Amino acid sequence: MSTERHMEGVALSSDRARPASPARYLFAVIGGAILALAMLSTLYATLYVTAYLPPPPLTNNVCADEKLVFLRHNPPVHPNFLVAGSSIAWRNIDSAVIAGSLPGARPLNGGFCGMQINQSAFITDWMIDRLPSIGRVLLVVSPMDLVSCKGSGQVFDPEDARKLVFEGQPMWSFYLRYFDPISLRRNIDRQIQIREQARILKVDRSFTKYGDAPLDTDENRGLFYGPMPEPDPSCFSALRALASELAERNRSMTVVIAPMHPRWKSQYDPDGTFRERFSLQLKRALQGTGAQFWNADGAKILDASAFTDAIHIRWSSARTLTKEIVERLAVE
Repeated sequence: MSTERHMEGVALSSDRARPASPARYLFAVIGGAILALAMLSTLYATLYVTAYLPPPPLTNNVCADEKLVFLRHNPPVHPNFLVAGSSIAWRNIDSAVIAGSLPGARPLNGGFCGMQINQSAFITDWMIDRLPSIGRVLLVVSPMDLVSCKGSGQVFDPEDARKLVFEGQPMWSFYLRYFDPISLRRNIDRQIQIREQARILKVDRSFTKYGDAPLDTDENRGLFYGPMPEPDPSCFSALRALASELAERNRSMTVVIAPMHPRWKSQYDPDGTFRERFSLQLKRALQGTGAQFWNADGAKILDASAFTDAIHIRWSSARTLTKEIVERLAVE
């Protein structure tokens, strides 16, 4: 009797251990994939409807990804003048002044917020590869752009960015390819934060047709950045490499140090030692490359009322700064 029970138990155990048929397994996998895709689509649709959907995270920097989306929806038409750099170039230059003052100039503001010099160099190379009509580069910098330049500076996958911006590949494909719940949540939070900052500054966050991002406001953020760290020597190496490469590709380059808030200077660099050293380091980095250089901060063309924080200026002052730059470009 016990032997029969034992044999029966073995048979039942064998039945339970029998693997599912290949067809059932395949249907389960397909069903799971469809369910996951449906849930993901529902999530993105909800974010889109509620206006919380960030741009596709090619850089995982919301405002930089917004710039790529802008370029996608506003394809540059044979630009020959590239404004390059971080948010200093993005916000402090009025490209309409360039277009109206330099005969034949077709500017494109290729400034991306939050970039270090090696990253701006990567973006500049990518832009020229995609837009070979660019013959002139204006790089606008502040000490904040040369704090840390470790690594290659690659901000995004150049092929994916090409497909997004220039080839019109469907947006949803990038959301799927770059899906990461942690970074998605972080980017949603960052987007909310950016919108709140825009609300406080009373700016509408729209781009000009050239890709500028005007700070058309009377509000202030204070000095905001505090004391600035010493520049990273590798940033000057990255700058020199960019200048040399542009010269080899027969592109002209001008580097401009953006003005800084007078109160920041008096509070954090009263004797001008930091700024003088920074200017000299830039000059040395560019020496022998053929690049032009102008220290707009040393020219003292803007007073304290021009600034929204230590380094960003109001749109009316951006016109003033751009006119001063254009005057120097016109006599090169």
